[in-house]
Amino acid sequence: MRLWTKRLLLLSRKKSFSFLNLVTLSEERTLMVLAVVVGLSSGVSAFVFKHMIDGVYHFCCETGTSTDIFSGHWYRVFLPAIGGLLGGLLIYYFAREAKGHGVPEAIFSLRRRGGRGRPRVVFVKSVASAFTIGTGGSAGTEGPIIQIGAAVGSSIGQLFNVTPAYLKTLAAAGAAGGMAAVFNAPIAAVIFAMEVLLRDFTTQAFSMVVFSSVIASVTSHVLLGNNTFLPTPSFGIQHPAELGLYFLMGLILAPLSTLFIKILMRTEEFFDEIKGIPDPIKPMIGGLCVGLIGLFVPRILGAGYFEVTDVLSPDKDPLTWGVGFLAILVFGKMIATSISLGSGGSGGILMPSLFIGAMMGSLFGTLAHGIFPNIAPTGAYALVGMGLVFSAVASAPVTAIVMMFEITQDYRIVLPLMFAVTVSMLMCRQMGEVGLYARVLLKRGVNLAGGDVHDPVMTVSAKEVMVKNVEIVWENMSVEKLTQIIDQSHHTGFPVVNAQGELTGMVTYVEIHKAYQDHLDLKTTLIGQIMRKNMPLSFLDDVLVDVVRLMQEHKTDRISVVESDNPKRLVGLITRANIMAAYQPSFKRSE
Repeated sequence: MRLWTKRLLLLSRKKSFSFLNLVTLSEERTLMVLAVVVGLSSGVSAFVFKHMIDGVYHFCCETGTSTDIFSGHWYRVFLPAIGGLLGGLLIYYFAREAKGHGVPEAIFSLRRRGGRGRPRVVFVKSVASAFTIGTGGSAGTEGPIIQIGAAVGSSIGQLFNVTPAYLKTLAAAGAAGGMAAVFNAPIAAVIFAMEVLLRDFTTQAFSMVVFSSVIASVTSHVLLGNNTFLPTPSFGIQHPAELGLYFLMGLILAPLSTLFIKILMRTEEFFDEIKGIPDPIKPMIGGLCVGLIGLFVPRILGAGYFEVTDVLSPDKDPLTWGVGFLAILVFGKMIATSISLGSGGSGGILMPSLFIGAMMGSLFGTLAHGIFPNIAPTGAYALVGMGLVFSAVASAPVTAIVMMFEITQDYRIVLPLMFAVTVSMLMCRQMGEVGLYARVLLKRGVNLAGGDVHDPVMTVSAKEVMVKNVEIVWENMSVEKLTQIIDQSHHTGFPVVNAQGELTGMVTYVEIHKAYQDHLDLKTTLIGQIMRKNMPLSFLDDVLVDVVRLMQEHKTDRISVVESDNPKRLVGLITRANIMAAYQPSFKRSE
């Protein structure tokens, strides 16, 4: 199939091929057609993803909104744990890059892998996120659909063998298409792709992203109906003095957003530092904690769409909730989201950010109404609060302003929103806050603020330094034979395989020395009896910093590299010497 598509592109560039010239007269038109295909595919993916979440939710909780998700059924406390376990197992065994918020992973793929991603991410991210969100996990849909859309665009680009530069653009176009379909905000999706993901404002890149976003939005309208993401009444400034309140609101919500980011980052570090629990079990534990919190505050469960709609709706006055309950929702959502995602659950951070901003804005508006009864309704402050927290968490002020405008479709909200967002972003900069995505990516060697970190362990992958022609030994080989091999070889350790060629362990001179100390008969003792079975494994796309961490944790100087979908198939070996070679000036990264 790949050969056929490659020939198609080659033929499309030949002037003599009249029929294909009508369809793809040039490379530029070919790419625009691909952008349309990416947008259509992203829109369909968003439609399927939404119905997957709805299906899981209705299967677990027959009726009702997230407000009454438990409905007196105590067993539903365990639903987020079950969703976390199922999602964690899928991610661990099929696509580990599907773990996380979605957006940082998409940016990392664009920066470090040239936009190249595996098609299976589309399925794994969709199902894992549906399990997490549909069972009540506190996470949003936009982060996953951005990563899903990027994977769709990358897969289509790889299928047609486009150049690396165009592959990145198609991946960003897919991400924009997914966001446009979910938020029903095609303009904001384009701005987000250019401002956060691609950071390439060339005419061709912009055109491809626009094509994809528009087609995905139209596809979403056809499949889901012409519904706005968050139906809102018209809000605006009723008195010029309100700008003072919006200024104060920007000052207050900036440190609140920073607090949310720090809680989430610290929760992720906490779960990463737990070594005795398998990775798929961690999101189950996180889900159980979220379920227990939801038992007392059920409105913090799920994405929070219904609650935000209530805050913005004039028919459901949130003033009746009370200031205390609004504060509980703000901090409860922070904690629940941090646990859901920090423990390894799959979901996005943007909708929880909108939830926190809406509740905090409503709280601020409630207090302001008590002092100044004639100011704008609470919903106006809720909308501005959504834009404030969104812009601070994503570090995307332009996207936040445009998206709030598209949600409301009312220009009057833009003025207070622009003013408050500017104040909030300046406050965040004064506090040294760079946004959640920048923090996550900095740990992986990508510096969005000022170029990339050039430490090889932060940027080079396992497949770029590993030894491919690995010397192996068999588990039914005697230890005496192994000593002879070590004497004749410059290696001090070897991966061990069974009769079927499957990786089963690792053996080094340390195990041989222990056999000597235990006075074992080296002629009759087999390697399979002394080898290390509980060994660390690395995957092809793992960054070297993760490999080094595994070496330190397991006190070893070599790690086997295996296929991500088949951990028993050995494809390479990494030693400390291979890692040090990445620091040599002569080291060349593989494409």
